[in-house]
Amino acid sequence: MKHFTKKTICILLSVLFLFSTCCVTAWADEEETPSASTTQSESATKDNEKAKKDAEKSLSDQKKELNEKLKESEKKLAEFKDNAKTTEAYIDALDEKIGIVDKELKVLNAEVKAARAKVEELNKQIEPLEKQLKVLQKAYDEAQKEFDKLNDDFTITYNAYCLRLRAMYISGTDSVLAALLTSKDISQFLARYEMIKAVAKSDTELLKDVNAKMEKIITKQGGLNERKAVLSSAQAKLNKKRDECKKEQDKVEKDQELIAQKKVILSEDRAESDRLFAVFTQNAAMYTEFRNEDEEVIKKVNAEIDALLSGLKSPDEITTAVTKDHSGEISDMEDQTQSLYSGSDAVLNLTYPVPGHYAVSQHFGHYRNGRAHTGIDYPAPTGSRVVASQKGIVIKVRRLNYSYGYYVMIYHGTDAKGRKIVTLYAHNSAILVSVGQSVIKGQQIAKSGSTGNSTGPHCHFEVIIDGAKRNPATFVSR
Repeated sequence: MKHFTKKTICILLSVLFLFSTCCVTAWADEEETPSASTTQSESATKDNEKAKKDAEKSLSDQKKELNEKLKESEKKLAEFKDNAKTTEAYIDALDEKIGIVDKELKVLNAEVKAARAKVEELNKQIEPLEKQLKVLQKAYDEAQKEFDKLNDDFTITYNAYCLRLRAMYISGTDSVLAALLTSKDISQFLARYEMIKAVAKSDTELLKDVNAKMEKIITKQGGLNERKAVLSSAQAKLNKKRDECKKEQDKVEKDQELIAQKKVILSEDRAESDRLFAVFTQNAAMYTEFRNEDEEVIKKVNAEIDALLSGLKSPDEITTAVTKDHSGEISDMEDQTQSLYSGSDAVLNLTYPVPGHYAVSQHFGHYRNGRAHTGIDYPAPTGSRVVASQKGIVIKVRRLNYSYGYYVMIYHGTDAKGRKIVTLYAHNSAILVSVGQSVIKGQQIAKSGSTGNSTGPHCHFEVIIDGAKRNPATFVSR
C-alpha cells in the first residue's frame, strides 16, 4: 500500500508541475473578431495614406517657403525710411508682403481643412474600436468569472484529495492488512475487502477528478491569456487613434490661432497700403483701383458677369429670339445684328475709351500682392467722355458702390475665329446708355468718375474674348 501511495503522490506532483509550466494554445470559448466594416475602413485608410502624407508635406514645404519670403519682405520694408513710405517702391514692397501673408492664410486654411477631415475620419475609426473594446472587455470579464469558479471547484477537490492522501499515509499498509487478517470469518473478510476496494476505487476517481479539473484550468487559463492579449491590443490601438485625433485637434487650434493673427496683420497692412496708395495716386494724378478689395466681393461681381457672358449668342444665332441674361436685362435684340460684327477680325480694331487720355496708371497683369488687374486704367478728370471702343450692343449697365462702380458692357460680335468680343468700362460718374441700345464706334456712353473701388477719377477698360479677359493694349489704337 505504501508503494501505491508513493506512486499516487508522484503522479500528483507531476501534474502540478505540468500545470505550472505548460503553454496553452487553445481558446476555451469562441472569440469575438473585428467587424468586416472595421477591416475595410482600415484598408481604405491605408490606401489613401500616401496621398495624404504627400499633401501634408506639400503644405508644410509651402509654409516654410512662404515663411522665408515673409522674412525677406519684412527686412526689405524695414530698410525704407519714414519719408519714403509714400513712394511706389515702398507700396509695392508692402503689397508683396500682403501677397505672401495672403498665401500663408490659404495654406493655413488648407491645413485646417485637412486636419479637420482627418479628425472626422479618426472619430469614425474610433467609434467602432470603442464598441469592439466593450465587447472584448465583456468577454474577458465573463471568462475570468468562469476561470475563478473553475479554480474554486478545483481547490475544493484538491484539498479533499490531499486529506485522503494524508490519511492513507498515516494509516499505512499495515492497517489495511490488519483489517483483513483480523476478520472473524470469510464473510467479514470479503466484506472488508470490498470496502477497501471501494475506498481505493474512490481514491482513483478522486485523482481522475483532480487531473480533469486541472486540465480544464490549464486550458481556461490559456484562453484567458489570449483574451487578455487581444483586449490589450485593442486598447493600444484605440489609444493610438485617440492620440492621433488629439494631435490633429491641437494642430487645428494652433493653426486657427495663427490664422487669427495673420488676418489682423493682413487687415492692417491692407489698410496701410490703401492709405499710402491713395496719397501716391493723388500726388501723381494717376488714379486707379485700390489693390486690396475683398475677394468675396470680386468673386460675386465676376460670377454675375460670367453668367451674362455664358448666355451670349453669336450674331448668326440671333434671329427672332429674345436673348436675356439671368437678371432679364437684355431686351429684344432682333433687327440689331447690323450693329454686330460676324466672323470679322475688324471687331478687334478698338479705339481708346477716353479720347485724349492715353496715359496708363495701371497696366494689365498682376499686382505685387498677387492679385490680377484684368484691364487697363486711364486716368481722366471726372466728367470726361467715355466712348464705345467699337460698334455693338449694350448688354449690361450696373450702378454699384463697390468693385466696378458704375459700369457698362458692350457686345461687339465675333472675330474670324468665331470668338465673342465684349468690352467693359468701369468707375463712371454717369451712364448715358441703356441695355439693348445699339452704339457706334466712338459714341459717348458714359462720363468718367471714381465710383466703386477707386482711388480717383479714371476709366477701367477691359477686353473680354470668349469669357477670358485679355490685355487691351493689344487691340487699342488712336
